[in-house]
Amino acid sequence: MAERDAKTDPSTPSLAHHALSSKWARIRTILDGADAIKAAGKRYLPKFPGEEEDEYSRRLESAPWRPEYEDALEAIVAKPFAKEVMLAGEPSDEVKAFAEDVDGLGNNLNVFARSVFSGGVGFGSKGILVESPPMPSLARTRAEERAAGARPYWVQIDAENVLEVRTERRGDRRAVVYLRFMEFDVTSDGFEQSAVRKIREIKAPGDDNGAGLDMAPGTWRVWHEAANASGKTEWTTEAEGIFTLPEVPFVLFVTGDLKGDQYVRPPLDNLAAMQIHIYRTESSEDEIYIAAGAPMLTANGMAPPGDNSSVQVGPHRVLYAPGAEGITPNWAYLQPAAENLKAITARVEGLVSAFRRLALQPLLPRTGNVTATATGVDAAKAHSRVQQWALQLKDALEQAFVFTAMWQGTNEADSAEVMVHTDFAVGVYGEAEINALLQARIDGQISQETFWDEMQRRDVLGPQFDKDAERERLEKEAPSFNTLLQDDPPA
Repeated sequence: MAERDAKTDPSTPSLAHHALSSKWARIRTILDGADAIKAAGKRYLPKFPGEEEDEYSRRLESAPWRPEYEDALEAIVAKPFAKEVMLAGEPSDEVKAFAEDVDGLGNNLNVFARSVFSGGVGFGSKGILVESPPMPSLARTRAEERAAGARPYWVQIDAENVLEVRTERRGDRRAVVYLRFMEFDVTSDGFEQSAVRKIREIKAPGDDNGAGLDMAPGTWRVWHEAANASGKTEWTTEAEGIFTLPEVPFVLFVTGDLKGDQYVRPPLDNLAAMQIHIYRTESSEDEIYIAAGAPMLTANGMAPPGDNSSVQVGPHRVLYAPGAEGITPNWAYLQPAAENLKAITARVEGLVSAFRRLALQPLLPRTGNVTATATGVDAAKAHSRVQQWALQLKDALEQAFVFTAMWQGTNEADSAEVMVHTDFAVGVYGEAEINALLQARIDGQISQETFWDEMQRRDVLGPQFDKDAERERLEKEAPSFNTLLQDDPPA
């Protein structure tokens, strides 16, 4: 295929996209699992010096895969979603109805938000595009579409597919004025299906910074990749139309330092590299165990049968030592040193332990002389970044609601406040903390209301706990049962 001109090829990525593509590719392969890792072959599992191709193929096939990165990502993502993402305040019926199906595919706000958060943590960013239904003609207005029952919907765009973003300063925020991204369309011909790459561009009205080349401000267009009459693959314009919103309704949820308009280094990039290191180390460990992990039969004072100049070690092998004067031929077993094998295992487990410390995993109770203060400090370090990401998710979702209201021509954005759980660091002291709260209640240092709130915060009391109903139940019980829960304990 002839080389394309980057200046006119719509698939040309931005500098930020180009710089991050290798990191994204590694993370994507890791998340796709063992089959994807092994399909990548020597990229992630290099050959040993002098290793024959058939031996490498065997080692690649049998290489163990431990999904530490995937488990760590899931543990991190689970924290803000221990409680459902929901609307706060008093949203209108229209906003509440939209929150039950934000993407037009039946996914509610919580499900959609979790997917966005997972992508943002894993890859550094993830986009939310507030889409409008395609206009049948350029003459039709959004008001006419709304009258016909059309409604906006949210689309997730993976970081790998965002080819370029351009912004400009508007007041205290940066507005997206140009967006170009990759998407895939599945086409069918009988029973045969194929995926067609497409590229979409959106350029805001008034944007005249040259983005999109010959693309006029306030327009959108779609490219598709297809073979021309000569068999050469090229990009051709499939559709185009007018874009009337003052800015591109695109929100980039980020979990790192945003440099420029698009560059965000994945926060778990180092963990991805360590995951590959664990993979390679475990493969080497397996080879060592195969070669020296079991007693090996030795033939002392005997030459190998046939013409065999190579030395093969491992189970189901015989190590021959040709005879010499004074040596009586004999059979014996060569036993590997157990300490060496233990050291190899300890090295792998040490890598996994280091990985989990870096992965912001939930803290486990520690043994030894560890103070509550030390435990609390560790917990704060483990959770602070995740709390920050959860707040950034809240901001991204609320901005998406702003764009939704903008498309609808309403002021509903004022009531579209989103509540994301960020209080997941409570309870790190375990039983001691709960006992302290109980003692404070007994001593009259906190009210019944506060005691219940704190117990519910720590998931000791479930989300369905009803204070008013509980008070009614307590009033029906004997005084001895509710003495500790009275607002004013007896003197």
